[in-house]
Amino acid sequence: MKNKIYSLFAFGAVASLCGCVNVDEEVANTPSVYWKAPNDAMPTEFYKPANIKTDKIITEKDEQQLSEKSENSEKKSDTSKLSASEKMLVGSQLNLPELVDIALENNPTTRIYWFQAKQYASAKGKAQSAYYPQVSVGADIYRSKTKPSLGYGMNLPIGSYYETAYGPSAQISWLLYDFGKREAQVESTQEAMRSANFEFNQAIQDVFLNVNIAYYQYYATIGSVKVAELNLKDSQTSFESADRKLKDGVGNKQDMLNALASLKNAEFEVENRKADVETARANLANAMGVSASDIKNISENVPTLTSPETSQTIDNLIAKALKSRQSLLASYAKLRQTQSDVNVAKRDFLPQISAQAGASYGWYSDNHRSDQYQYQIGLSASWSVFEGFARKYELISAKAKERAQAQELKAKQIQIISNIWAYYYTYQSAVKQVSSAEAMVKASQEAYQATKIGFDNGVNTITDLLNAQTRLATARQTNVNALASLSMSVARLSHAVGALGVDNPQ
Repeated sequence: MKNKIYSLFAFGAVASLCGCVNVDEEVANTPSVYWKAPNDAMPTEFYKPANIKTDKIITEKDEQQLSEKSENSEKKSDTSKLSASEKMLVGSQLNLPELVDIALENNPTTRIYWFQAKQYASAKGKAQSAYYPQVSVGADIYRSKTKPSLGYGMNLPIGSYYETAYGPSAQISWLLYDFGKREAQVESTQEAMRSANFEFNQAIQDVFLNVNIAYYQYYATIGSVKVAELNLKDSQTSFESADRKLKDGVGNKQDMLNALASLKNAEFEVENRKADVETARANLANAMGVSASDIKNISENVPTLTSPETSQTIDNLIAKALKSRQSLLASYAKLRQTQSDVNVAKRDFLPQISAQAGASYGWYSDNHRSDQYQYQIGLSASWSVFEGFARKYELISAKAKERAQAQELKAKQIQIISNIWAYYYTYQSAVKQVSSAEAMVKASQEAYQATKIGFDNGVNTITDLLNAQTRLATARQTNVNALASLSMSVARLSHAVGALGVDNPQ
Protein backbone atom coordinates (compact mmCIF):
# COMPACT_ATOMS: atom_id res chain seq x y z
CA MET A 1 0.00 0.00 0.00
CA LYS A 2 2.80 2.38 0.90
CA ASN A 3 4.51 1.62 -2.41
CA LYS A 4 1.33 2.59 -4.26
CA ILE A 5 1.16 5.87 -2.37
CA TYR A 6 4.82 6.64 -3.08
CA SER A 7 4.30 5.85 -6.75
CA LEU A 8 1.32 8.20 -6.89
CA PHE A 9 3.30 11.05 -5.37
CA ALA A 10 6.20 10.39 -7.74
CA PHE A 11 3.90 10.46 -10.75
CA GLY A 12 2.38 13.75 -9.61
CA ALA A 13 5.82 15.29 -9.09
CA VAL A 14 6.94 14.27 -12.58
CA ALA A 15 3.75 15.66 -14.11
CA SER A 16 4.24 18.95 -12.28
CA LEU A 17 7.85 19.23 -13.44
CA CYS A 18 6.85 18.49 -17.02
CA GLY A 19 4.24 21.23 -16.86
CA CYS A 20 6.65 23.88 -15.62
CA VAL A 21 7.79 26.60 -18.02
CA ASN A 22 11.49 27.13 -18.49
CA VAL A 23 11.64 30.92 -18.34
CA ASP A 24 15.11 31.17 -19.85
CA GLU A 25 14.02 29.25 -22.94
CA GLU A 26 10.67 31.02 -23.39
CA VAL A 27 11.97 34.59 -23.58
CA ALA A 28 14.88 36.45 -25.13
CA ASN A 29 18.31 35.85 -23.64
CA THR A 30 18.84 39.53 -22.79
CA PRO A 31 16.77 42.72 -23.13
CA SER A 32 18.82 43.71 -26.17
CA VAL A 33 18.36 40.46 -28.13
CA TYR A 34 15.44 40.02 -30.53
CA TRP A 35 13.08 37.20 -29.54
CA LYS A 36 12.69 34.63 -32.28
CA ALA A 37 9.22 33.13 -32.22
CA PRO A 38 8.98 29.31 -32.43
CA ASN A 39 6.93 27.80 -35.22
CA ASP A 40 4.01 26.90 -32.97
CA ALA A 41 3.75 30.54 -31.82
CA MET A 42 3.05 31.79 -35.34
CA PRO A 43 -0.55 32.08 -36.62
CA THR A 44 -1.71 29.09 -38.60
CA GLU A 45 -3.54 31.38 -41.05
CA PHE A 46 -3.13 35.04 -41.97
CA TYR A 47 -6.05 37.28 -42.89
CA LYS A 48 -6.37 40.36 -45.05
CA PRO A 49 -8.26 43.35 -43.54
CA ALA A 50 -11.23 42.76 -45.85
CA ASN A 51 -11.56 39.16 -44.60
CA ILE A 52 -12.37 40.16 -40.99
CA LYS A 53 -16.10 40.81 -41.06
CA THR A 54 -18.43 41.79 -38.25
CA ASP A 55 -19.90 38.31 -37.81
CA LYS A 56 -17.06 36.05 -38.94
CA ILE A 57 -13.63 35.71 -40.50
CA ILE A 58 -13.65 34.80 -44.20
CA THR A 59 -11.33 31.98 -45.25
CA GLU A 60 -9.64 31.70 -48.64
CA LYS A 61 -12.41 29.40 -49.84
CA ASP A 62 -15.13 31.85 -48.80
CA GLU A 63 -13.18 34.68 -50.45
CA GLN A 64 -13.06 32.79 -53.73
CA GLN A 65 -16.82 32.17 -53.65
CA LEU A 66 -17.50 35.85 -52.91
CA SER A 67 -15.21 36.89 -55.77
CA GLU A 68 -17.09 34.66 -58.22
CA LYS A 69 -20.40 36.02 -56.95
CA SER A 70 -19.17 39.60 -57.34
CA GLU A 71 -18.02 38.94 -60.90
CA ASN A 72 -21.39 37.47 -61.84
CA SER A 73 -23.19 40.38 -60.20
CA GLU A 74 -21.03 42.85 -62.09
CA LYS A 75 -21.95 41.23 -65.40
CA LYS A 76 -25.67 41.10 -64.67
CA SER A 77 -26.28 44.33 -62.71
CA ASP A 78 -26.23 48.02 -63.43
CA THR A 79 -23.53 49.65 -61.30
CA SER A 80 -25.93 52.48 -60.43
CA LYS A 81 -27.91 50.00 -58.32
CA LEU A 82 -24.90 48.79 -56.37
CA SER A 83 -24.16 49.79 -52.79
CA ALA A 84 -21.14 51.94 -51.99
CA SER A 85 -19.07 48.92 -50.95
CA GLU A 86 -20.05 47.05 -54.12
CA LYS A 87 -19.07 50.08 -56.21
CA MET A 88 -15.69 50.06 -54.52
CA LEU A 89 -15.22 46.37 -55.33
CA VAL A 90 -16.01 46.86 -59.04
CA GLY A 91 -13.90 50.04 -59.29
CA SER A 92 -16.67 52.60 -59.81
CA GLN A 93 -16.05 56.25 -58.99
CA LEU A 94 -16.80 57.13 -55.37
CA ASN A 95 -17.97 60.46 -53.96
CA LEU A 96 -17.76 61.65 -50.35
CA PRO A 97 -21.14 60.27 -49.13
CA GLU A 98 -20.24 56.88 -50.56
CA LEU A 99 -16.84 56.98 -48.88
CA VAL A 100 -18.59 57.69 -45.57
CA ASP A 101 -20.98 54.76 -46.14
CA ILE A 102 -18.05 52.45 -46.83
CA ALA A 103 -16.31 53.65 -43.67
CA LEU A 104 -19.38 52.96 -41.54
CA GLU A 105 -19.54 49.45 -43.00
CA ASN A 106 -15.84 48.64 -42.65
CA ASN A 107 -14.12 50.76 -40.00
CA PRO A 108 -13.09 48.45 -37.13
CA THR A 109 -13.39 51.21 -34.52
CA THR A 110 -17.19 51.23 -34.66
CA ARG A 111 -17.21 47.43 -34.48
CA ILE A 112 -15.00 47.47 -31.40
CA TYR A 113 -17.34 49.85 -29.56
CA TRP A 114 -20.38 47.91 -30.79
CA PHE A 115 -19.07 44.63 -29.38
CA GLN A 116 -18.14 46.41 -26.14
CA ALA A 117 -21.74 47.64 -25.86
CA LYS A 118 -22.94 44.05 -26.31
CA GLN A 119 -20.59 42.95 -23.53
CA TYR A 120 -22.05 45.54 -21.16
CA ALA A 121 -25.56 44.50 -22.17
CA SER A 122 -24.64 40.93 -21.20
CA ALA A 123 -23.29 42.20 -17.88
CA LYS A 124 -26.66 43.82 -17.22
CA GLY A 125 -28.41 40.53 -17.92
CA LYS A 126 -26.00 38.78 -15.56
CA ALA A 127 -26.79 41.30 -12.81
CA GLN A 128 -30.54 40.78 -13.32
CA SER A 129 -30.08 37.05 -12.81
CA ALA A 130 -29.67 37.75 -9.08
CA TYR A 131 -33.45 38.19 -8.89
CA TYR A 132 -34.06 34.58 -9.92
CA PRO A 133 -33.64 31.42 -7.86
CA GLN A 134 -30.52 29.35 -8.31
CA VAL A 135 -31.29 25.69 -9.07
CA SER A 136 -28.80 22.85 -9.30
CA VAL A 137 -29.25 19.13 -9.79
CA GLY A 138 -26.81 16.29 -9.32
CA ALA A 139 -26.35 12.59 -8.98
CA ASP A 140 -24.18 10.63 -6.56
CA ILE A 141 -22.83 7.12 -6.56
CA TYR A 142 -20.46 5.81 -3.95
CA ARG A 143 -19.10 2.63 -2.44
CA SER A 144 -18.72 2.44 1.35
CA LYS A 145 -17.25 0.07 3.89
CA THR A 146 -18.72 -0.02 7.37
CA LYS A 147 -17.06 -1.62 10.41
CA PRO A 148 -19.34 -1.13 13.41
CA SER A 149 -18.23 -1.73 17.00
CA LEU A 150 -19.85 -2.07 20.36
CA GLY A 151 -20.12 0.99 22.52
CA TYR A 152 -19.21 1.71 26.13
CA GLY A 153 -15.48 1.63 25.39
CA MET A 154 -15.45 -2.06 24.65
CA ASN A 155 -14.56 -1.54 20.96
CA LEU A 156 -15.33 -5.14 20.05
CA PRO A 157 -15.58 -5.69 16.29
CA ILE A 158 -18.71 -7.37 15.02
CA GLY A 159 -17.75 -7.64 11.34
CA SER A 160 -17.56 -5.43 8.26
CA TYR A 161 -19.88 -4.98 5.29
CA TYR A 162 -19.84 -3.12 1.94
CA GLU A 163 -22.64 -1.35 0.19
CA THR A 164 -23.14 0.75 -2.96
CA ALA A 165 -25.53 3.71 -2.99
CA TYR A 166 -26.68 5.97 -5.80
CA GLY A 167 -29.39 8.50 -6.45
CA PRO A 168 -30.28 12.05 -7.62
CA SER A 169 -30.29 15.29 -5.66
CA ALA A 170 -31.55 18.85 -6.19
CA GLN A 171 -30.98 22.17 -4.42
CA ILE A 172 -32.61 25.54 -4.81
CA SER A 173 -31.66 28.83 -3.22
CA TRP A 174 -33.38 32.17 -3.63
CA LEU A 175 -32.22 35.53 -2.33
CA LEU A 176 -35.44 37.14 -1.13
CA TYR A 177 -34.30 40.51 0.18
CA ASP A 178 -31.00 42.37 0.39
CA PHE A 179 -32.13 45.95 1.09
CA GLY A 180 -31.70 47.12 -2.53
CA LYS A 181 -28.21 45.81 -3.30
CA ARG A 182 -29.33 43.86 -6.38
CA GLU A 183 -31.26 46.86 -7.65
CA ALA A 184 -28.18 49.07 -7.30
CA GLN A 185 -26.05 46.47 -9.10
CA VAL A 186 -28.50 46.32 -11.99
CA GLU A 187 -28.58 50.12 -12.17
CA SER A 188 -24.78 50.19 -12.26
CA THR A 189 -24.57 47.71 -15.14
CA GLN A 190 -27.39 49.49 -16.95
CA GLU A 191 -25.56 52.81 -16.81
CA ALA A 192 -22.36 51.09 -17.96
CA MET A 193 -24.30 49.69 -20.93
CA ARG A 194 -25.74 53.11 -21.74
CA SER A 195 -22.28 54.68 -21.51
CA ALA A 196 -20.97 52.07 -23.95
CA ASN A 197 -23.82 52.83 -26.35
CA PHE A 198 -23.12 56.58 -26.18
CA GLU A 199 -19.45 55.86 -26.84
CA PHE A 200 -20.48 53.73 -29.82
CA ASN A 201 -22.46 56.70 -31.17
CA GLN A 202 -19.44 58.91 -30.59
CA ALA A 203 -17.26 56.43 -32.47
CA ILE A 204 -19.59 56.72 -35.47
CA GLN A 205 -19.35 60.51 -35.33
CA ASP A 206 -15.56 60.25 -35.02
CA VAL A 207 -15.40 58.03 -38.09
CA PHE A 208 -17.63 60.47 -39.95
CA LEU A 209 -15.34 63.36 -39.02
CA ASN A 210 -12.13 61.48 -39.78
CA VAL A 211 -13.35 60.47 -43.24
CA ASN A 212 -14.39 64.06 -44.02
CA ILE A 213 -11.07 65.46 -42.83
CA ALA A 214 -9.04 62.82 -44.67
CA TYR A 215 -11.10 63.34 -47.82
CA TYR A 216 -10.57 67.10 -47.89
CA GLN A 217 -6.89 66.62 -47.16
CA TYR A 218 -6.84 64.28 -50.13
CA TYR A 219 -8.69 66.91 -52.15
CA ALA A 220 -6.09 69.49 -51.10
CA THR A 221 -3.27 67.27 -52.38
CA ILE A 222 -5.12 66.77 -55.68
CA GLY A 223 -5.46 70.54 -55.93
CA SER A 224 -1.78 70.93 -55.11
CA VAL A 225 -0.91 68.67 -58.06
CA LYS A 226 -3.03 70.80 -60.36
CA VAL A 227 -1.39 73.94 -58.98
CA ALA A 228 2.05 72.41 -59.51
CA GLU A 229 1.12 71.46 -63.08
CA LEU A 230 -0.09 75.00 -63.79
CA ASN A 231 3.13 76.34 -62.30
CA LEU A 232 5.07 73.92 -64.49
CA LYS A 233 3.23 75.23 -67.53
CA ASP A 234 4.01 78.82 -66.55
CA SER A 235 7.65 77.90 -65.90
CA GLN A 236 7.84 76.31 -69.33
CA THR A 237 6.44 79.50 -70.87
CA SER A 238 8.92 81.66 -68.94
CA PHE A 239 11.83 79.47 -70.00
CA GLU A 240 10.75 79.56 -73.65
CA SER A 241 10.52 83.34 -73.51
CA ALA A 242 13.99 83.68 -71.94
CA ASP A 243 15.49 81.16 -74.37
CA ARG A 244 13.93 82.87 -77.38
CA LYS A 245 15.27 86.26 -76.28
CA LEU A 246 18.71 84.73 -75.87
CA LYS A 247 18.60 83.24 -79.36
CA ASP A 248 17.35 86.55 -80.79
CA GLY A 249 20.30 88.32 -79.20
CA VAL A 250 18.22 90.56 -76.94
CA GLY A 251 18.54 88.43 -73.79
CA ASN A 252 21.34 86.96 -71.75
CA LYS A 253 22.35 83.48 -70.68
CA GLN A 254 21.86 84.17 -66.96
CA ASP A 255 18.14 84.87 -67.52
CA MET A 256 17.79 81.67 -69.52
CA LEU A 257 19.52 79.61 -66.83
CA ASN A 258 17.39 81.13 -64.05
CA ALA A 259 14.28 80.30 -66.04
CA LEU A 260 15.59 76.76 -66.64
CA ALA A 261 16.26 76.29 -62.93
CA SER A 262 12.72 77.46 -62.19
CA LEU A 263 11.40 74.96 -64.75
CA LYS A 264 13.28 72.04 -63.23
CA ASN A 265 12.13 73.03 -59.74
CA ALA A 266 8.54 73.04 -61.03
CA GLU A 267 9.03 69.54 -62.47
CA PHE A 268 10.37 68.35 -59.12
CA GLU A 269 7.41 69.91 -57.30
CA VAL A 270 4.90 68.11 -59.55
CA GLU A 271 6.36 64.71 -58.64
CA ASN A 272 6.56 65.67 -54.98
CA ARG A 273 2.89 66.65 -54.94
CA LYS A 274 1.91 63.39 -56.63
CA ALA A 275 3.57 61.47 -53.80
CA ASP A 276 1.55 63.53 -51.32
CA VAL A 277 -1.62 62.37 -53.08
CA GLU A 278 -0.83 58.72 -52.38
CA THR A 279 -0.01 59.50 -48.76
CA ALA A 280 -3.37 61.26 -48.42
CA ARG A 281 -5.08 58.30 -50.12
CA ALA A 282 -3.54 55.96 -47.57
CA ASN A 283 -4.74 58.18 -44.71
CA LEU A 284 -8.24 58.24 -46.18
CA ALA A 285 -8.25 54.45 -46.54
CA ASN A 286 -7.12 54.11 -42.94
CA ALA A 287 -10.01 56.33 -41.77
CA MET A 288 -12.40 54.19 -43.80
CA GLY A 289 -11.05 50.86 -42.59
CA VAL A 290 -10.10 49.58 -46.06
CA SER A 291 -6.91 49.15 -48.07
CA ALA A 292 -5.53 52.07 -50.07
CA SER A 293 -5.67 49.98 -53.25
CA ASP A 294 -9.46 49.70 -52.86
CA ILE A 295 -10.17 53.42 -53.36
CA LYS A 296 -8.22 54.40 -56.47
CA ASN A 297 -11.24 55.88 -58.25
CA ILE A 298 -12.37 58.89 -56.20
CA SER A 299 -14.46 61.71 -57.58
CA GLU A 300 -12.64 65.04 -57.85
CA ASN A 301 -15.88 67.02 -57.92
CA VAL A 302 -15.65 68.49 -54.42
CA PRO A 303 -18.32 71.00 -53.37
CA THR A 304 -17.92 72.79 -50.05
CA LEU A 305 -19.58 71.18 -47.01
CA THR A 306 -22.50 72.91 -45.34
CA SER A 307 -24.05 72.47 -41.91
CA PRO A 308 -26.96 74.09 -40.04
CA GLU A 309 -24.59 74.64 -37.09
CA THR A 310 -22.68 77.32 -39.02
CA SER A 311 -25.69 79.65 -38.98
CA GLN A 312 -26.18 79.56 -35.19
CA THR A 313 -24.65 81.71 -32.51
CA ILE A 314 -21.77 80.37 -30.47
CA ASP A 315 -23.86 80.38 -27.27
CA ASN A 316 -26.53 78.22 -28.91
CA LEU A 317 -23.88 75.82 -30.18
CA ILE A 318 -22.33 75.44 -26.74
CA ALA A 319 -25.74 74.91 -25.13
CA LYS A 320 -26.60 72.27 -27.72
CA ALA A 321 -23.27 70.49 -27.30
CA LEU A 322 -23.62 70.28 -23.52
CA LYS A 323 -26.85 68.35 -24.04
CA SER A 324 -26.24 66.30 -27.18
CA ARG A 325 -22.52 65.48 -27.42
CA GLN A 326 -22.38 61.69 -27.20
CA SER A 327 -19.08 61.49 -25.33
CA LEU A 328 -20.52 63.87 -22.73
CA LEU A 329 -23.67 61.78 -22.38
CA ALA A 330 -21.40 58.76 -21.86
CA SER A 331 -19.67 60.62 -19.02
CA TYR A 332 -23.05 61.35 -17.40
CA ALA A 333 -23.90 57.65 -17.62
CA LYS A 334 -20.54 56.75 -16.04
CA LEU A 335 -21.26 59.21 -13.22
CA ARG A 336 -24.60 57.54 -12.57
CA GLN A 337 -22.82 54.18 -12.65
CA THR A 338 -20.39 55.26 -9.94
CA GLN A 339 -23.30 56.58 -7.87
CA SER A 340 -24.96 53.17 -8.12
CA ASP A 341 -21.68 51.54 -7.11
CA VAL A 342 -21.70 53.70 -3.97
CA ASN A 343 -25.19 52.39 -3.16
CA VAL A 344 -23.96 48.82 -3.68
CA ALA A 345 -21.08 49.42 -1.27
CA LYS A 346 -23.45 50.91 1.33
CA ARG A 347 -25.80 47.93 1.18
CA ASP A 348 -22.95 45.53 1.78
CA PHE A 349 -23.28 46.57 5.44
CA LEU A 350 -26.86 45.21 5.62
CA PRO A 351 -28.10 41.62 6.08
CA GLN A 352 -29.56 39.29 3.46
CA ILE A 353 -32.60 37.02 3.68
CA SER A 354 -32.72 33.86 1.58
CA ALA A 355 -34.80 30.73 1.09
CA GLN A 356 -33.31 27.28 0.54
CA ALA A 357 -34.66 23.89 -0.35
CA GLY A 358 -33.02 20.58 -1.11
CA ALA A 359 -33.92 16.97 -1.76
CA SER A 360 -32.07 13.72 -2.40
CA TYR A 361 -32.98 10.08 -2.97
CA GLY A 362 -30.73 7.04 -2.60
CA TRP A 363 -30.91 3.42 -3.66
CA TYR A 364 -28.73 0.78 -1.99
CA SER A 365 -27.31 -2.35 -3.49
CA ASP A 366 -28.04 -4.27 -0.31
CA ASN A 367 -31.49 -5.81 -0.71
CA HIS A 368 -31.94 -5.88 3.06
CA ARG A 369 -31.71 -2.07 3.21
CA SER A 370 -34.61 0.05 2.00
CA ASP A 371 -34.29 3.19 -0.12
CA GLN A 372 -33.52 6.39 1.65
CA TYR A 373 -34.61 9.96 0.89
CA GLN A 374 -34.52 13.34 2.54
CA TYR A 375 -35.65 16.90 1.87
CA GLN A 376 -35.47 20.21 3.62
CA ILE A 377 -36.83 23.71 3.19
CA GLY A 378 -36.30 26.85 5.16
CA LEU A 379 -35.31 30.48 5.48
CA SER A 380 -31.97 31.92 6.47
CA ALA A 381 -30.59 35.32 7.34
CA SER A 382 -26.94 36.22 7.08
CA TRP A 383 -25.20 39.35 8.25
CA SER A 384 -21.47 39.86 7.99
CA VAL A 385 -20.60 41.78 11.12
CA PHE A 386 -16.85 42.21 10.74
CA GLU A 387 -14.44 41.41 7.93
CA GLY A 388 -11.39 43.51 8.69
CA PHE A 389 -12.86 46.83 7.45
CA ALA A 390 -12.93 45.56 3.83
CA ARG A 391 -16.42 46.93 3.21
CA LYS A 392 -15.48 50.28 4.70
CA TYR A 393 -12.58 50.70 2.29
CA GLU A 394 -14.73 49.51 -0.60
CA LEU A 395 -17.21 52.29 0.21
CA ILE A 396 -14.41 54.84 0.42
CA SER A 397 -13.11 53.66 -2.96
CA ALA A 398 -16.58 53.86 -4.54
CA LYS A 399 -17.10 57.42 -3.30
CA ALA A 400 -13.66 58.44 -4.60
CA LYS A 401 -14.49 56.99 -8.04
CA GLU A 402 -17.74 58.93 -8.05
CA ARG A 403 -15.97 62.20 -7.32
CA ALA A 404 -13.24 61.46 -9.87
CA GLN A 405 -15.87 60.77 -12.52
CA ALA A 406 -17.58 64.07 -11.70
CA GLN A 407 -14.27 65.82 -12.35
CA GLU A 408 -13.86 63.94 -15.64
CA LEU A 409 -17.32 65.14 -16.63
CA LYS A 410 -16.31 68.70 -15.84
CA ALA A 411 -13.08 68.34 -17.83
CA LYS A 412 -15.02 67.07 -20.86
CA GLN A 413 -17.46 69.98 -20.63
CA ILE A 414 -14.62 72.50 -20.55
CA GLN A 415 -12.87 70.77 -23.45
CA ILE A 416 -16.04 70.75 -25.56
CA ILE A 417 -16.69 74.45 -24.88
CA SER A 418 -13.09 75.26 -25.84
CA ASN A 419 -13.33 73.21 -29.03
CA ILE A 420 -16.57 74.87 -30.13
CA TRP A 421 -15.13 78.29 -29.40
CA ALA A 422 -12.01 77.55 -31.47
CA TYR A 423 -13.81 75.82 -34.37
CA TYR A 424 -16.51 78.49 -34.55
CA TYR A 425 -14.04 81.30 -35.09
CA THR A 426 -11.91 79.09 -37.33
CA TYR A 427 -14.95 78.69 -39.56
CA GLN A 428 -15.69 82.42 -39.52
CA SER A 429 -12.09 83.10 -40.50
CA ALA A 430 -12.10 80.37 -43.17
CA VAL A 431 -15.06 81.98 -44.95
CA LYS A 432 -13.16 85.26 -45.24
CA GLN A 433 -9.93 83.48 -46.19
CA VAL A 434 -11.64 81.80 -49.16
CA SER A 435 -12.84 85.16 -50.43
CA SER A 436 -9.38 86.68 -50.00
CA ALA A 437 -7.67 83.71 -51.64
CA GLU A 438 -9.90 83.88 -54.70
CA ALA A 439 -9.16 87.59 -55.08
CA MET A 440 -5.45 86.86 -54.59
CA VAL A 441 -5.47 84.33 -57.43
CA LYS A 442 -7.20 86.77 -59.76
CA ALA A 443 -4.80 89.61 -58.95
CA SER A 444 -1.72 87.37 -59.17
CA GLN A 445 -2.87 85.98 -62.52
CA GLU A 446 -3.25 89.48 -63.94
CA ALA A 447 0.11 90.56 -62.46
CA TYR A 448 1.85 87.55 -63.99
CA GLN A 449 0.38 88.20 -67.42
CA ALA A 450 1.38 91.88 -67.27
CA THR A 451 4.90 91.02 -66.08
CA LYS A 452 5.30 88.45 -68.86
CA ILE A 453 4.33 91.02 -71.46
CA GLY A 454 6.75 93.47 -69.86
CA PHE A 455 9.53 90.85 -69.94
CA ASP A 456 8.89 90.09 -73.61
CA ASN A 457 9.11 93.81 -74.36
CA GLY A 458 12.22 94.35 -72.24
CA VAL A 459 10.50 96.38 -69.54
CA ASN A 460 10.70 93.73 -66.77
CA THR A 461 13.60 91.47 -65.84
CA ILE A 462 13.57 87.68 -65.55
CA THR A 463 13.60 88.15 -61.76
CA ASP A 464 10.36 90.14 -62.00
CA LEU A 465 8.79 87.41 -64.13
CA LEU A 466 9.87 84.54 -61.85
CA ASN A 467 8.71 86.42 -58.74
CA ALA A 468 5.32 87.03 -60.32
CA GLN A 469 5.16 83.38 -61.29
CA THR A 470 5.99 82.32 -57.71
CA ARG A 471 3.34 84.66 -56.29
CA LEU A 472 0.76 83.18 -58.67
CA ALA A 473 1.67 79.61 -57.65
CA THR A 474 1.46 80.59 -53.98
CA ALA A 475 -1.92 82.24 -54.52
CA ARG A 476 -3.28 79.15 -56.25
CA GLN A 477 -2.04 76.88 -53.47
CA THR A 478 -3.46 79.24 -50.84
CA ASN A 479 -6.85 79.08 -52.57
CA VAL A 480 -6.80 75.27 -52.60
CA ASN A 481 -5.86 75.16 -48.91
CA ALA A 482 -8.51 77.75 -48.01
CA LEU A 483 -11.29 75.80 -49.70
CA ALA A 484 -10.22 72.57 -48.01
CA SER A 485 -9.86 74.32 -44.64
CA LEU A 486 -13.35 75.77 -44.96
CA SER A 487 -14.93 72.34 -45.39
CA MET A 488 -12.80 70.84 -42.62
CA SER A 489 -13.78 73.65 -40.24
CA VAL A 490 -17.46 72.93 -40.98
CA ALA A 491 -16.91 69.22 -40.24
CA ARG A 492 -15.01 69.94 -37.02
CA LEU A 493 -17.60 72.42 -35.76
CA SER A 494 -20.46 70.03 -36.45
CA HIS A 495 -18.57 67.22 -34.71
CA ALA A 496 -17.76 69.36 -31.68
CA VAL A 497 -21.43 70.29 -31.25
CA GLY A 498 -22.41 66.62 -31.34
CA ALA A 499 -24.45 66.71 -34.53
CA LEU A 500 -24.72 63.41 -36.37
CA GLY A 501 -23.01 64.89 -39.40
CA VAL A 502 -22.76 67.63 -41.96
CA ASP A 503 -24.72 67.97 -45.17
CA ASN A 504 -22.56 65.84 -47.41
CA PRO A 505 -22.90 66.89 -51.05
CA GLN A 506 -23.95 64.25 -53.55
